[in-house]
Amino acid sequence: MVDKPTFDHEFDLVIVGSGAGGLTAALTAASSGKQSVLVAEKTRWFGGTSAFSGGAIWVPMNPQSLQQGYKDSREQAERYLRNYLKDDYDEPLISAYLESAPEMVRWLEDIDAARFVPCPTPDYYMHVDGALKAGRTLLNAPYDGRNLGKMVRQVRYPLQGYCAFGSMQTDLMRLDDWKRPLASWKKFSFVAKSLLRYAMDQVRYGKGTALCNGNALVGRLLESATKLGVELWPNAPAPEPILQNGKVVGMVVTKNGRSLRIRAKKGVILASGGFARSTDLSRKYLPNQDWTVGPRGNQGDGLRIGEASGGKLPPPLGDNAALWTPISEFRPKHGPVRTYPHFSMGLTKPGSIIVDSGGNRFANESSSYQDFGKATHAAGVRKEYLIGDRRHLRSYGMGVALPAPYPLANIMRRDYLTSASTIADLAVKIGLDPSTLIATVNRFNEFARNGKDLDFGRGEASYDQMSGDSNVTPNPCLAPLDKGPFYAIRMYPGHGVTMYGLETNRDGQVMNASNIAVPGLYAAGADANHLMKGHYPSGGLTLGPSLVFGYRAALHACRSQ
Repeated sequence: MVDKPTFDHEFDLVIVGSGAGGLTAALTAASSGKQSVLVAEKTRWFGGTSAFSGGAIWVPMNPQSLQQGYKDSREQAERYLRNYLKDDYDEPLISAYLESAPEMVRWLEDIDAARFVPCPTPDYYMHVDGALKAGRTLLNAPYDGRNLGKMVRQVRYPLQGYCAFGSMQTDLMRLDDWKRPLASWKKFSFVAKSLLRYAMDQVRYGKGTALCNGNALVGRLLESATKLGVELWPNAPAPEPILQNGKVVGMVVTKNGRSLRIRAKKGVILASGGFARSTDLSRKYLPNQDWTVGPRGNQGDGLRIGEASGGKLPPPLGDNAALWTPISEFRPKHGPVRTYPHFSMGLTKPGSIIVDSGGNRFANESSSYQDFGKATHAAGVRKEYLIGDRRHLRSYGMGVALPAPYPLANIMRRDYLTSASTIADLAVKIGLDPSTLIATVNRFNEFARNGKDLDFGRGEASYDQMSGDSNVTPNPCLAPLDKGPFYAIRMYPGHGVTMYGLETNRDGQVMNASNIAVPGLYAAGADANHLMKGHYPSGGLTLGPSLVFGYRAALHACRSQ
C-alpha cells in the first residue's frame, strides 16, 4: 500500500472490471453526472461474467412487463421475498433494489444503452405468497455487434459450450428455431439467414457479430460508454488501492507494462467479478472445490482490494456462496476445452435422469439449479452422470449435443457422449454397477408411467413444469427411458459465479469493521455480498443486483465531494 501524493492520470471515477455492473456504473457517471470515467479491465476482453451469462435480470414492476399487461406491485414483490428469505431478508439492501431497479431499466433504455424484453418465466417458488407467474424477469434483445466496429472483437466470447462454430450465438427466445429448423419454412429461413450472416462475419470480423443474451447487454453498454467518452482500458489490472488518511483516492493500474497511479476524485467502484477462479479464496469460502465456468480473470481482486482498504467481509455464506450448476467438458480436436454449465432447462426435460457414481438418483433433477446444487453437496456427490434415451437426445439434446436433425458424429468422436444399446452396457462403459443403474432406471420408468416421482417429486413444482415439456402428460418432466440406444454425459458439481463478497450498504459503499463506510470505495456485482445472502428465488438475481448497485454506487459517488 502506498501513500504518495503524485498521480499519472486523474479521473472522477475509476471502475475495476468491465462486466455489466461496472459498465452500468460507468454510464451512470458519464451520462447522469457528466464525470470522467476510467474502466480498468484486467483481461483482453470486455464483459466479464456478464458476457457469459444469459443476460437475465429480475426487476419487479419493470416498465416492459407492465406495458404488456403483467400485474405487479412493490408490496407483492416484498411479500414474496420476505416470505421466502425469512430471517435473511435484508431490509436496507432489498428496499434499495426494489426502489431503483425499474428506474434503472427505464433510464438505460431511454439512453439506448439496453433493450430489454419480458421473459415469460415464473418466480422459482410459486407456492410462496407474493410470487408471480411471469413478468419479473427480463432478457436482452439481440444486438448487432457491427455497431461496435472493430471493438466487437474485444467483447468476451460467450461460453464455448453455448456457441455453434466457435462464436455463433443464439437468442434464448429463439432456441426452438435452432432445435427444430425443419419444422417450418419460417424457422428454416431464420436459421439459414443466421448461418449466412455468420459466415460473412467470420470473413470480416473473425467472429460472429449477432450478439445475444449477456453478450447483447455488454455490447450495447460498450457502445454507449464509447459514445460518452468513457476510457476503456483492456489488459489493465488494478492490483492496489491508493489511500490517503483512510480514504481511497485512486488505484495503481498496470498498462502497457507500466505501473500507473490513477487518481479517482469521486471514488473507486470494485466490479471485478468475484473469486470463482481463486483457488485459495474458493477453498476458504466455498463448501466444496467445485468446477467453475467463470472467466479466468475472476481471482478475487475486488475482495483483496476491499480488505486492503479497510473493508470487511461478512460471515461466510456456506452453501449459498455461489450460484451452482453441474458442468460438463467437451474437448474439441482444436481449440480450448469447452465447459458447459447445465442450467435447469437442459436437465428438466422428460426422458432423462441424473445419477451419482453409485448409479443412484439423489435429487429432483427439475428443481432450480441452485437447489439442485445444494442437494448435490448434501449428498456428497463429486461426479454425476446425465442419462437419457434416444428419444430424449433427439428431441431436446444433451449438453453440447444438439437435438435432431443435427449430427452426433463429432460429439461421439470426442468422447463427450457415451452410448450403448442397453442400460447395462452403458453402465459398464461409464464405470457404474450395471445392476444398480438398471434398478434405478426401472424404478424411475415406473414413476414416469404413473406421472409421479415418489422419490423426489420431480415435476410437481411450477418451476419444474415451466422447464419441462408441456406436450408430455400427465407430468411434463417425466418420461420413461426405454428407447435405445442410451446415452450418458459425465458432469461435475460446479458454479457460474460467486455470491460472497464485501459488506456494502444500500448505495454500494464498502463497510469497515465498525460498520462505517470506507470513504471513496464502492463494490457491485460479485465483489459485493449478495443482497439475498446467496438465496436465489428467481432468475436474474445475480446480474440484476450487479447492474442496480453499480447504478446506485455511481449516483452516490457523483454526489460526493
